[in-house]
Amino acid sequence: MQRLAKKIDLGILSKIFKNNRLDFYCNKDGKPIFYRTTGGRYFKIITNHSTGSTQETPIFVDEKLYSSIGCILSSTLFWYFLQIYTDGLHIKDYEIKNFPIPELKDKDIQELEKIYDLYLEDINKNAIIHEAKSYNVPTYKEYKIVKSFNYIQQIDDIVCKLYGLTNKETDYIKNYEIEYRLRDIE
Repeated sequence: MQRLAKKIDLGILSKIFKNNRLDFYCNKDGKPIFYRTTGGRYFKIITNHSTGSTQETPIFVDEKLYSSIGCILSSTLFWYFLQIYTDGLHIKDYEIKNFPIPELKDKDIQELEKIYDLYLEDINKNAIIHEAKSYNVPTYKEYKIVKSFNYIQQIDDIVCKLYGLTNKETDYIKNYEIEYRLRDIE
């Protein structure tokens, strides 16, 4: 676990941990959210559909919430959480299930689903399709999540509000290690 650098971190984490863990919303009969278990140092690939990667794993959650939870897990707030509590490179099942998810009202679900659909459309539009050198897969997608950063910022505005973060805390999250996260933008 990384050392917390500032008092603001403790305030943010205390607000995050007031919520139920994702595990609370897991349902073996639910709909899948797919997450890449490896790679993606500054951005994680989390979708409500399979990308065909051998490095992705599904987690099944309540059907009503699967896109909303996928959206929340695509936020900088989740990435920030991973930087504090994990090695930052890999996501293990228990790590993702330990992330707290706020209680969502119908209007929150609709707002999250709308921006998540736009975000997913954009990451797929920006993906580079490569010819595979394997017999198992003819092609694969290389996602350039940094190119969809404007959607991540919009997701962050919604998500941080759901956790009760102040404007100052939201700005802190949105700008967390931004100089590294955006250095590969083209």
